[in-house]
Amino acid sequence: MAPTSLGQSRLFGRSFDLIETVLDRRARRHGLISANVANLETPNYRGTDLAFEERLRNYLAAGMEPVTMARTHPGHFPTAAAAWGPPSRTLDTGPVHLDIEMAKLAENNLLYNALVQVMTKKFSAIKMAITEGSK
Repeated sequence: MAPTSLGQSRLFGRSFDLIETVLDRRARRHGLISANVANLETPNYRGTDLAFEERLRNYLAAGMEPVTMARTHPGHFPTAAAAWGPPSRTLDTGPVHLDIEMAKLAENNLLYNALVQVMTKKFSAIKMAITEGSK
Protein backbone atom coordinates (compact mmCIF):
# COMPACT_ATOMS: atom_id res chain seq x y z
CA MET A 1 0.00 0.00 0.00
CA ALA A 2 1.57 3.29 -1.11
CA PRO A 3 1.60 6.35 1.14
CA THR A 4 -0.62 9.24 0.16
CA SER A 5 0.63 12.68 -0.84
CA LEU A 6 0.81 13.90 2.77
CA GLY A 7 2.97 11.00 3.90
CA GLN A 8 0.42 9.11 5.92
CA SER A 9 -0.39 5.55 5.10
CA ARG A 10 -3.98 4.39 5.00
CA LEU A 11 -3.28 2.07 7.92
CA PHE A 12 -2.13 4.76 10.32
CA GLY A 13 -3.93 7.83 9.03
CA ARG A 14 -3.16 11.48 9.19
CA SER A 15 -3.25 11.75 12.97
CA PHE A 16 -0.07 9.66 13.28
CA ASP A 17 1.80 12.14 11.07
CA LEU A 18 0.59 15.05 13.17
CA ILE A 19 1.48 13.29 16.43
CA GLU A 20 4.93 12.40 15.08
CA THR A 21 5.59 16.00 14.09
CA VAL A 22 4.41 17.40 17.42
CA LEU A 23 6.47 14.84 19.36
CA ASP A 24 9.56 15.87 17.37
CA ARG A 25 8.92 19.53 18.13
CA ARG A 26 8.32 18.76 21.83
CA ALA A 27 11.67 16.93 21.96
CA ARG A 28 13.38 19.88 20.28
CA ARG A 29 11.73 22.30 22.71
CA HIS A 30 12.92 20.17 25.64
CA GLY A 31 16.49 20.60 24.38
CA LEU A 32 16.12 24.37 24.10
CA ILE A 33 14.60 24.73 27.56
CA SER A 34 17.31 22.48 29.03
CA ALA A 35 19.96 24.67 27.39
CA ASN A 36 18.30 27.73 28.94
CA VAL A 37 18.47 26.16 32.40
CA ALA A 38 22.06 25.01 31.87
CA ASN A 39 23.10 28.55 30.92
CA LEU A 40 21.15 30.23 33.70
CA GLU A 41 24.26 31.84 35.20
CA THR A 42 26.04 32.55 31.92
CA PRO A 43 26.52 36.33 31.60
CA ASN A 44 24.43 37.94 28.83
CA TYR A 45 22.84 34.61 27.86
CA ARG A 46 19.41 35.01 26.27
CA GLY A 47 16.94 32.13 26.35
CA THR A 48 15.42 30.50 23.29
CA ASP A 49 12.14 28.73 22.60
CA LEU A 50 10.19 27.44 19.61
CA ALA A 51 7.52 29.38 17.76
CA PHE A 52 5.62 26.14 17.07
CA GLU A 53 2.61 26.79 19.31
CA GLU A 54 2.06 30.20 17.71
CA ARG A 55 2.32 28.68 14.24
CA LEU A 56 -0.06 25.81 15.04
CA ARG A 57 -2.56 28.21 16.62
CA ASN A 58 -2.50 30.35 13.46
CA TYR A 59 -3.13 27.29 11.26
CA LEU A 60 -6.06 26.16 13.38
CA ALA A 61 -7.60 29.62 13.71
CA ALA A 62 -7.49 30.16 9.96
CA GLY A 63 -8.82 26.66 9.25
CA MET A 64 -5.78 26.09 7.04
CA GLU A 65 -4.22 22.79 6.17
CA PRO A 66 -0.46 22.36 6.57
CA VAL A 67 1.61 23.28 3.53
CA THR A 68 2.45 20.31 1.35
CA MET A 69 5.41 19.79 -0.91
CA ALA A 70 5.15 18.22 -4.33
CA ARG A 71 6.86 14.87 -4.88
CA THR A 72 8.84 15.15 -8.09
CA HIS A 73 9.71 11.47 -8.30
CA PRO A 74 7.76 8.42 -7.12
CA GLY A 75 10.89 7.17 -5.30
CA HIS A 76 10.92 10.21 -2.98
CA PHE A 77 9.53 9.56 0.46
CA PRO A 78 6.93 11.99 1.78
CA THR A 79 7.40 12.97 5.40
CA ALA A 80 5.27 14.46 8.11
CA ALA A 81 7.83 17.23 8.51
CA ALA A 82 7.42 18.12 4.84
CA ALA A 83 3.67 18.40 5.38
CA TRP A 84 4.16 20.98 8.14
CA GLY A 85 6.88 22.95 6.38
CA PRO A 86 10.34 23.77 7.72
CA PRO A 87 11.14 23.30 11.41
CA SER A 88 9.83 25.96 13.74
CA ARG A 89 12.11 28.90 14.16
CA THR A 90 13.54 29.72 17.55
CA LEU A 91 12.58 32.84 19.44
CA ASP A 92 14.73 34.98 21.69
CA THR A 93 12.90 34.86 25.02
CA GLY A 94 15.20 37.30 26.80
CA PRO A 95 16.87 36.74 30.16
CA VAL A 96 16.42 33.28 31.66
CA HIS A 97 14.41 32.85 34.86
CA LEU A 98 14.61 29.43 36.50
CA ASP A 99 10.99 29.30 37.68
CA ILE A 100 9.64 30.17 34.22
CA GLU A 101 11.90 27.66 32.48
CA MET A 102 10.96 24.90 34.91
CA ALA A 103 7.27 25.63 34.34
CA LYS A 104 7.83 25.45 30.56
CA LEU A 105 9.72 22.18 31.01
CA ALA A 106 6.93 20.67 33.13
CA GLU A 107 4.26 21.75 30.62
CA ASN A 108 6.27 20.42 27.69
CA ASN A 109 6.85 17.11 29.49
CA LEU A 110 3.13 16.70 30.26
CA LEU A 111 2.15 17.41 26.65
CA TYR A 112 4.81 15.04 25.32
CA ASN A 113 3.67 12.25 27.64
CA ALA A 114 0.01 12.83 26.72
CA LEU A 115 0.85 12.47 23.04
CA VAL A 116 2.81 9.29 23.72
CA GLN A 117 -0.26 7.88 25.50
CA VAL A 118 -2.48 8.80 22.55
CA MET A 119 -0.09 7.07 20.16
CA THR A 120 0.12 4.01 22.43
CA LYS A 121 -3.68 3.73 22.45
CA LYS A 122 -3.78 3.98 18.66
CA PHE A 123 -1.20 1.19 18.35
CA SER A 124 -3.15 -0.91 20.86
CA ALA A 125 -6.31 -0.49 18.79
CA ILE A 126 -4.46 -1.56 15.65
CA LYS A 127 -2.95 -4.54 17.49
CA MET A 128 -6.38 -5.57 18.77
CA ALA A 129 -7.84 -5.32 15.27
CA ILE A 130 -5.06 -7.54 13.93
CA THR A 131 -5.27 -10.14 16.68
CA GLU A 132 -9.08 -10.24 16.67
CA GLY A 133 -9.00 -10.73 12.92
CA SER A 134 -6.85 -13.86 13.27
CA LYS A 135 -9.46 -15.76 15.30
